[in-house]
Amino acid sequence: MTPEEPRQIPAAPIHPLAALVTIALDGVFGVVEIIDPFLILFTSLGVGALGTLSTMLIQRFLAKDEWGAAAAKGLAMGIVAGVPYPVTGTAVGVPLLAWSGLHQLLRLPAGRNNQIVDDAIRASLEKKEEE
Repeated sequence: MTPEEPRQIPAAPIHPLAALVTIALDGVFGVVEIIDPFLILFTSLGVGALGTLSTMLIQRFLAKDEWGAAAAKGLAMGIVAGVPYPVTGTAVGVPLLAWSGLHQLLRLPAGRNNQIVDDAIRASLEKKEEE
């Protein structure tokens, strides 16, 4: 009987921080629609530009993408963040963030993943056995 090889989930195409920025920028529209609905055009352009720039820089310097790939991903996430309703960025950002989390979770080793906790539990068990 051979042990099953652990299932792998490929890495998400977007860095988790870029997905989180997209979700956060998406929340800007909830405030703007309450204050002044006529500012939506300017807010949409500003949030889109901010989303593009932040995602591009995150992809370039944290995810180590080339400038072309980073700019393309930044433009895509900027457009998603710039849609003037507070749903689109969240609908795209949350699955990407979950994808990144599952990828990292399945990469953890099955056992001995935290030496300090393992040593503390072992010491506690040995102390109870001595008593």
